[in-house]
Amino acid sequence: MKYSLKILAALSSLVVLTGSIIPTSAFAARSSVPDITSENVSLPTNDAAAQIRGYLKARSAEFTIFVDNVKFSGDESKAKEEAETLSQSLIFKAFEETGSGDEGDYLRFAVKKYECLVNFKNPGKLTYRVMYYTTPEEEAMLDDKVDRILGALSLDQKSDYEKIRAIYKYVTEKVSYSTDLEDQYIYSAYNAVINGNAVCQGVAQLLYKMYNDSGIPCRVIAGISHDISGANPDGNHVWLIVKLGEKYYLLDPTWDLRYNGHYFLYFLKGSDDFDSVSPNITHIPRNDNGLSFPDYNSEEFKKAYPISQYEYKPPTYSLGDLNGDKFVDSVDASMILAEYARISSGNGTRSFSSEQTKYADVNGDDLIDSVDASLVLSYYSTVSNGKDISITDFINSH
Repeated sequence: MKYSLKILAALSSLVVLTGSIIPTSAFAARSSVPDITSENVSLPTNDAAAQIRGYLKARSAEFTIFVDNVKFSGDESKAKEEAETLSQSLIFKAFEETGSGDEGDYLRFAVKKYECLVNFKNPGKLTYRVMYYTTPEEEAMLDDKVDRILGALSLDQKSDYEKIRAIYKYVTEKVSYSTDLEDQYIYSAYNAVINGNAVCQGVAQLLYKMYNDSGIPCRVIAGISHDISGANPDGNHVWLIVKLGEKYYLLDPTWDLRYNGHYFLYFLKGSDDFDSVSPNITHIPRNDNGLSFPDYNSEEFKKAYPISQYEYKPPTYSLGDLNGDKFVDSVDASMILAEYARISSGNGTRSFSSEQTKYADVNGDDLIDSVDASLVLSYYSTVSNGKDISITDFINSH
């Protein structure tokens, strides 16, 4: 099945210097959202950015902010450059990662385009006019549906790896790739969930939301997917990185949609093997969207998000071996006792994955308790004294 790459709808900005601001009919009317702060209060840039974030989350079509200590050059061309830098820098700060699934990169890819009007006589006054892919009502529908999906996936007792895999499987199984590029909704997580189809931007936005809402740090990476076969030589594209342990791993759900959740060829890959699946396809991070997007190739970005060199290899557990080191010993017994203590506390907190839970119950009584830990310790003592016996035979003999 041939997959055309989605043409990434780049967030664009226009800065207009004016003597006074006159709203035009070319943009949507102001959303009926309460003012976040009084218009005559000037704010430091960080506070102004936080205010912008609130307006963007509310999908406000037009809003004005006031920034402290803004001065422009007397030369109009230089002043326009300075105004553009200021307006985009504030938007960039508004898109900072917070760990919330509806902020950060989710917001960055929720904005279709914006313009900023700056009053030359009052340079600290900035009026933004913004176009979005979705409405507040549609975002509310999306939030409700995602909450129900995450609840149905029963992620609470899963390890981070299991959470990442379960969410990835759901999305690649339930969402199909959209070829109707005239439909602007296909660029949104909303369409991916509500109508079951999207292009890479909507798919990535949905995974970003689901991962962050599940406590998994995640970023959306923009760039091109370079097809050296010539079929689609430089298609704009987005993919993701997720944190697992101390490293980040690469995901490209768009290319895995074709397998309907049965095979993951671009799942938790490393920098050296992300493009090992096909000799034709390569991923090249690139920012073509000005100061509103990160420089994905900068040392600062790479330091903040260290990507593993190779794909993630999940640990393999077995009866009594709870840390996957292929030995059954006192470490495993201690892990069982710690899990037993968490279960006994009554607060519902557990650490073991579903697979670890299965193998921690060494005597098969559907409980994880001190009896299991004692059996593991006894087995460890037995083999340490030179007896060659499997843990299964040891358990059966007791």
